[in-house]
Amino acid sequence: MELRRYLSIVRRRLLLIFAIIAAALVAGWYATPQTIKTYTATSRLYVGSRSISIDPQSGQVRSSGDQVTGLDRLIHTFTVMMQNPQIASRAIDSTNLHRLPAVVAASTDAKQVPKTNMFDVSVTDRDARAARTLANAMSAAFIQQIQAFEPRNSENTEQVVSMYQRAVTPSVPNPSSGTRNVALAGLLGVLIAASVVALLEHLDISLRSSEDVERHLELPVLGVVPSLGDTMPVTPASRVRTMQPSQPRGRRGSRVG
Repeated sequence: MELRRYLSIVRRRLLLIFAIIAAALVAGWYATPQTIKTYTATSRLYVGSRSISIDPQSGQVRSSGDQVTGLDRLIHTFTVMMQNPQIASRAIDSTNLHRLPAVVAASTDAKQVPKTNMFDVSVTDRDARAARTLANAMSAAFIQQIQAFEPRNSENTEQVVSMYQRAVTPSVPNPSSGTRNVALAGLLGVLIAASVVALLEHLDISLRSSEDVERHLELPVLGVVPSLGDTMPVTPASRVRTMQPSQPRGRRGSRVG
């Protein structure tokens, strides 16, 4: 019974619901900035497990859990260091690209691969090949800087960080936020439309059916008079007998029609 009532309300307010949802979709579309396509290329770096000494006499690590924690902290430090304009400047100098170091550093994102000794270096650019070149150049410049900070000796030649996988040219642009914004705007339009319809129904005190009468008055309905429309039905017994004014009155009981 309630479902039928709700469907009846939606049917009566269908035009208003569509208007509100359409307005929300249009607003979401125009509110989304129309940006150019961008591409993201990603290279992967490996952090050597011997970069933290596991010798008990070294005092650096006392258990395997401490070693994992130390590696995670080291990788997190590397991801923060990656967004350095100096590294971006070195990366740009090694390429033929004309980019500002601050822009390249802001477009670079470094994130650890979960449960591994590796982290990804991603660079976003409007040109796919430039994004690949910058991702590889940023990784190479970072490795050179880490080597300068922690030089290797003759006993330990393993690098702290090294290139594991070079970036390739992305073939698909990054997804735009327009579709997401329009979808969220449509959902917001549905919520607004439902709120408006609920408010209008709450303020509407008219009775349209016997169910409305029973719900508002809390009394049973004994009978319903059907709607007859604009014209009343005419039966033979209800026809009015008339006489033509130009003809004389006939005998009693005669009809002049």
